[in-house]
Amino acid sequence: METGSLSARIEPQVHIRPSRPIDVDGLTALAERCSDDTLYRRFHGAAGLYVRRELGRVASPTWLHRSWVAVADGAIRGTATLAWRRSGQTDIAVLVEDAWFRRGIGRRLLHRLAAEARRLGVDVLTPTVQADNERAVRFIRGVAPDATVRFAGGAELDVRIPVRALGATELRAAHPGEAA
Repeated sequence: METGSLSARIEPQVHIRPSRPIDVDGLTALAERCSDDTLYRRFHGAAGLYVRRELGRVASPTWLHRSWVAVADGAIRGTATLAWRRSGQTDIAVLVEDAWFRRGIGRRLLHRLAAEARRLGVDVLTPTVQADNERAVRFIRGVAPDATVRFAGGAELDVRIPVRALGATELRAAHPGEAA
């Protein structure tokens, strides 16, 4: 009789915390570790100076936007931003390093955004998603089954994620002590 060994992937601890100005270098390093496709999806095709400028904005919260970073093994592995559009809608954007996909970082970051939105009285999050971004649509439907995803025309989807669909109790139970 053969005995097999079960191998479990040991995951390093991931800490979610608010971004801060000293994170610019870490965010730049995160972007450098991301594939071109991942950066294209997050920044909707923009590159170079625009991406660096956006990463600087991520590291410098204002009353119109705030961001969080996921830190593991001493490096930023993901980031998420909550921002208010001129229309009054609340936009979100998430970026996770490719090598860290499917480890719960995006989910934890999205739940952190939802907790802040809930605290601020926001009912619906409205990310801008490219129409052919199947990975993002699967992620949204997996983490928020009540979300609506509709073709908006052009190359974008109209996505609406009810904040209530991202339960605060689930976040607290799964990640006690998460930084607020």
